[in-house]
Amino acid sequence: MSAPTQHDEVRKVYLRCRLGKSELSRLFSQAAEGISASAVVVSTQRDSSRYSAGSLSDLIDHVRNSNASGNLDSWDNLAFEANDEVGGRRITIKADTERVEVQVSGRDATWVHGQGARIEILLKGANGRALGDPAAKAEAKKTIRILLLSFTATLVSFVASEPFQKTQAPYVEFPLLWIQLGVMVFLLGLFWGAFMVINRANRAVLTPTVDVSHGSWWSRASSTDKIALSALFFAAGSFIVAFVTLGKELMK
Repeated sequence: MSAPTQHDEVRKVYLRCRLGKSELSRLFSQAAEGISASAVVVSTQRDSSRYSAGSLSDLIDHVRNSNASGNLDSWDNLAFEANDEVGGRRITIKADTERVEVQVSGRDATWVHGQGARIEILLKGANGRALGDPAAKAEAKKTIRILLLSFTATLVSFVASEPFQKTQAPYVEFPLLWIQLGVMVFLLGLFWGAFMVINRANRAVLTPTVDVSHGSWWSRASSTDKIALSALFFAAGSFIVAFVTLGKELMK
């Protein structure tokens, strides 16, 4: 019968992390602090083969010199493990194109929670958000409230309009009603398009062989998304101008 043991353990999942070569190097260097280099393994799986090495740079060289198929600069998973059996310390980091899972355990509670906090700082600096983070939930709720209030205000304005209230005649006699409805649908489509572009710019990224771009979501967005979003705003401006012009003509 084995003797009872006690370990402290911290496990967290982070979303939207933008991890390039520099971010991963700092992350793994911090995770391996206080653990012998011989106890560190960095690995990735491509197709049915797993490639392992003692460091990220060695692993990248190993993959590039292998017979693996596809684009060798395109990675969709990466794993780090540092296991110090003598000191009773263990860290595992599993990253993919959606999330990063971190698990720190050991007999020294101060080291466990300290390492967990330092790794969290690095991942949040890489745009990461802890799963279940109250601040992230509050931000999401705020965005939903703004969307609902905007939609409600537009709907109230539409229903309160003079053409809508003239129910004694068919709606077809009041073109402003349909124009307002078209504006509402168009603006909702514009909002959704902008949301999709921003969401893509903030998505998780895993690129161990190159650095990722930093800055605002606009600077991170692809050229295609920038062109599409600019076209949407230009179309919105043109649509509003046309609506105002037509409204003036109908009010004469």
